[in-house]
Amino acid sequence: MQNLWNKLVSWVESNPVVSLIIYSGAFLILGWWQDGINLDSTTYAVIARNIAEHGGWFNPTYTPFYHPGFAEHPYLVMWIQAVIFKLFGANDSTARIFGQLCTMGSVVAVYFIGKEIQGKALGLLSGLVLILTYNFMQGGNSTLLDVPMTFFILASLVGATKLIKSDLADINIYIYIGTGIALGLAFLTKGVVSGPVWLSFVIIAFIYPKKTLLNKKFWLIPLVSLGLIGLFLLGDLLFNKSHFCDHYFMVQVWRRFVGGGPNIHTNWYEFIFRFIKLYLPFVILLPIGIILSFKNRVTALLPLGLTLLFYFILYSSASKLYYHYFMPAYALSAVIAGYAIFVFIKEKIIFRVTSGFLIIWLFLGIGVTIAGLKIHHIRSPQIYNLTEKITSYLESKENRQGLLVDEDYLEWDYIAKTSWYWRSDIKSVRTVEEAVQILGDSAKYSYIIIPNDLKQETKIDSSFNLILYAKEKNLTIYLTAIK
Repeated sequence: MQNLWNKLVSWVESNPVVSLIIYSGAFLILGWWQDGINLDSTTYAVIARNIAEHGGWFNPTYTPFYHPGFAEHPYLVMWIQAVIFKLFGANDSTARIFGQLCTMGSVVAVYFIGKEIQGKALGLLSGLVLILTYNFMQGGNSTLLDVPMTFFILASLVGATKLIKSDLADINIYIYIGTGIALGLAFLTKGVVSGPVWLSFVIIAFIYPKKTLLNKKFWLIPLVSLGLIGLFLLGDLLFNKSHFCDHYFMVQVWRRFVGGGPNIHTNWYEFIFRFIKLYLPFVILLPIGIILSFKNRVTALLPLGLTLLFYFILYSSASKLYYHYFMPAYALSAVIAGYAIFVFIKEKIIFRVTSGFLIIWLFLGIGVTIAGLKIHHIRSPQIYNLTEKITSYLESKENRQGLLVDEDYLEWDYIAKTSWYWRSDIKSVRTVEEAVQILGDSAKYSYIIIPNDLKQETKIDSSFNLILYAKEKNLTIYLTAIK
């Protein structure tokens, strides 16, 4: 037994990247067969499915009623999802593929950053910290744009770290090209939200001018990254008359960062508080790692540290704080938190600890998968539960559209989930009377959804000539009696 353990430790030490892929894959496989994907994931999955089935690569559509010419974010992730759907079909599992690959890629990128700074022991430890950051890995089972954006940001920081740490003669030209590609793809994933890493590169360029501004190869980075963005905008111009450019830069960015955006913004202390809550227990290690990196003058951490700082500054002014906003911060914190441990323990112990986690993770992954345990919360489960019944009804209809009675607020959960699971687009109306009128006058609509929290009369079917078709905990679905 001791001999087997020693061989495992030796194998992990010799194959750290493969080990981290196994660690992260064992966690992510828990979500592979699970039902239900994240709310925002359904939005991007529907757009990708629409592209796969109907085209419109430069003019993607969400629904006829909401984002008919989607331009809230660049289309890169939706393009990749569309290709996956064409190859493997569109369902919850295939909707997770790209996010899972980017999550594992982020873990590997964190390893290479740590390795560049202090060797493969720090890299392995940093990757393990990120894998044990539950909220980061949970987000990996989705199509959230923050997941691939985080991967591309980390990939570009691998190049930045290497640029500072290594002699110029040791850096292959492909490192510059790869870094430029990663920067460009980070923007094409979530636009200006990738801004912190761009700001970090600008500051690094002026701090180390001999390695950057006076280095001809360095200019490949902005040339390649801006070239990719330019090609995307050229395609937008040629195929969609600059719709994305006009809407995204002149409406999205201008409105949110200059004026006319949401009036309610978070404060920096709210951001810090939420980050601390979600990052336990590693948040305890983060300040220690920062102090030790300054004390030991670990200059190679500068690109990563600057990017993390800019994320804290810029994200703390967000109109709302969603958990996936913290995904870049988790990943950027992993090496610093790992460094706080690395300084105090021997490298041999690090390899032994990570080997132990390999065994634990594999057994957990196998056990949970065999047991069929549901580890993911299904947003709007009532929509999912009615899928078989509603889709069977809609198959007999020429049009699959429905109406949502929504007197006080836009219930995006219903809209996103019906689009994904029922392949049915919903139009929101204010009152039951309005919905009944539209349903009776137009053959485009097949049903009415009434959220139960509107507390409508119990005899609504007889009062409005509707028949009850389906009911769940939080919603009721009616059809007209004449249909």
